[in-house]
Amino acid sequence: MALLGWATLAWQADYGQFYLVDREDTSFLPPEIITPEMEARRFFVPEAGLVVYTEGSLHQHIRIHIHDAVPDAVALEPMSGKPWTQVETARTRFPSRSFSISSPSMPDPLPCGPAFFLDGSMVSVRISWKEFQGSRDESVPVEPDVIEIALWPAEQRFTAADTAGSHRGTDR
Repeated sequence: MALLGWATLAWQADYGQFYLVDREDTSFLPPEIITPEMEARRFFVPEAGLVVYTEGSLHQHIRIHIHDAVPDAVALEPMSGKPWTQVETARTRFPSRSFSISSPSMPDPLPCGPAFFLDGSMVSVRISWKEFQGSRDESVPVEPDVIEIALWPAEQRFTAADTAGSHRGTDR
């Protein structure tokens, strides 16, 4: 398994969500109603792209990793050594084999990036969240939440750990 590309972005996810949008999709619209399932799983897969829901913090570090095969599942967030709060897996598609990141206050992806390129249009995705636990006061600096998104070609099979679909950390 090789890491083909990666980025870490300091992000402000307004309205508790951000999007991975196919760069050629001019009609992308996030869902207007968030169902209980979407709230529990913390993501939504539209016809193309991905919608990721965040917890109460405006500040996240978003890590995007693009692999050539299924990456190993890691129980702990590497920088903090704390367990992931939640991990989910899904499949989605990016017909142009590329995507950018966007959010509600930025209705269109930035034309000059960041842009991510994939080997195929169908991908498997593992989304891992590590979130600050406790009450939030945005006027006091706190450690940002971390959301890691790993993508790999959908033709690859899930590992036994991935077929469970999701889990929630016990360190809440």
